[in-house]
Amino acid sequence: MKTLFPSHFASCPERIEKLWGECIFVVDTNVLTGIYKYSDETRDALYRVIGSLGERLWVPYQVMFEYLDNRAKIVFDQSKLYASAISKLEELKSDIDVPTRPPFVSAEIYEDFCRSAERVLEDLKSRRDLHEARITNDDVKEHLAVLLDGKIGPGYSSAILEALAVEGDRRYSQKIPPGFEDKDKHKGSVLTKEINKRYGDLIFWKQILDKAKESGTSVILVTGERKEDWWSQCGGKTIGPLPELMEEFATVTGKEFYIYSTHSFLHLANDYLHQDTSPAAVEEVRDAFVSEMPWLARMGNTEITLLEDLDDDNEDVSLSGRYSADYYRQLGAKAESAVEQLEEVIINLKQKLREAEAISSPAVVKIYEERLAHVLGRRKSLRMKQRYYARKLSQMLRDNSI
Repeated sequence: MKTLFPSHFASCPERIEKLWGECIFVVDTNVLTGIYKYSDETRDALYRVIGSLGERLWVPYQVMFEYLDNRAKIVFDQSKLYASAISKLEELKSDIDVPTRPPFVSAEIYEDFCRSAERVLEDLKSRRDLHEARITNDDVKEHLAVLLDGKIGPGYSSAILEALAVEGDRRYSQKIPPGFEDKDKHKGSVLTKEINKRYGDLIFWKQILDKAKESGTSVILVTGERKEDWWSQCGGKTIGPLPELMEEFATVTGKEFYIYSTHSFLHLANDYLHQDTSPAAVEEVRDAFVSEMPWLARMGNTEITLLEDLDDDNEDVSLSGRYSADYYRQLGAKAESAVEQLEEVIINLKQKLREAEAISSPAVVKIYEERLAHVLGRRKSLRMKQRYYARKLSQMLRDNSI
């Protein structure tokens, strides 16, 4: 049976140990772009492990093309995360800086909080500035240029890329992996660059196959990819690489193929490659991987829409209309609608949390718990605003009746 269906027994310990001992390692684009999202210590740990691979490391041309094409946006997005954290902390400070309205805190506690907050803000601003500077003066790009020198494969000609687009249409229509999850990316575009992006995974895959045939070696792919055109998944859990990928690889090259997420690779490299990456670094990479899973991205977009702060200085309202009874009535109705929609989000999150507790890893459970706690906190904040608007409306109606 194992001889007839080898791809379904690819995780056999003896096969895995042999594979680690003789393969070349290929890193995906998201492994390189992920470096910008880690702490300094974890980034250095990943550099060390990648550097230790020596001549066993190989990077497809498509990977470096995508990395350089996406690098600036990813760096900018990281700077925005720090800017958002700075804004939220400064807003929290201002919320409790008025001694005549709730929430009330003692002067001593407030002073301690301010001192701590200032230190945090200073560090956050420093890291924001670092990411902003990387847009034009990127230390990560420079480090990778040295680390990957001589290890990047050749690109394809325009004729080969055009042929791959035709092949990609056929493969995607039959859901032949990899890449069919991107079938609607830039759909209908006639721009060569956008067409190539639609078939980026297929181009990447073909370059891996070419390298394995040329060198006569098996391949371990390290990736931050999560889509179902790379992984076999069931019930929210990842079983392993798609058997179809391993079968095509074996047919074309006569060699073995396997895939690891970045955090799994770092963890196993400690055993198979005699590395010493800390559990904390592995866990940080794992958390980054989980937090970017598609269901969390969709939930995050919903939450951003529902949780936009109600702005008392709405520019759409004329000066004469601001702070009138109608103004606070509208804000109250807006807050009530937001709370109702949040209730649906909370119900959904609680259900997802129960499912995660039954079938998912502790890291996934933790992400759901933190997201649920955050949404519950935002609901509480909106309810406080509802009460505030109701009090203001009641006061204005009472004043108008005098």
